[in-house]
Amino acid sequence: MPTRSVLTVLAITAACITRPAHAQHPVFGQWRVTRSICAPGGCALSHAEAASWRGRIATYSDTLARFAEHSCLRPRYAVTYWPANGLYGGASFADLGLRGDSAMIVVISCPGQPPTGLLEDRWEVAGGFLIVRNADHLLAIWEGVFFELTRQ
Repeated sequence: MPTRSVLTVLAITAACITRPAHAQHPVFGQWRVTRSICAPGGCALSHAEAASWRGRIATYSDTLARFAEHSCLRPRYAVTYWPANGLYGGASFADLGLRGDSAMIVVISCPGQPPTGLLEDRWEVAGGFLIVRNADHLLAIWEGVFFELTRQ
């Protein structure tokens, strides 16, 4: 029964093939800032400053988190969820284009590097706190602005 043996080998081979990095964690991959959303309560950045962020690149993997000029080696990613009925930075789920009962939140920590802010266990830079909109879009919050990141 050579056909059965070939099918078995193919099934085992397919099971062992490494999936792309973005399949390992929803934020893994390369992203580009494509737009900004100012929270209804206001933004600390002007519209011109926020617009100047368009085109910045973010990269997330198991060995590197990078947003523009900021980088973290050996990042850790903690996942939590926000319920749909809350306000976040003055914005509702509808304001942010989010759908569903909850949204995945990814908080990045950078062990082994000096703290970048007041929260020692969090990478406090733009791109260190992410909201997963869908497989191809994230939101990064900074200075009251929600920056939309689009998968490249």
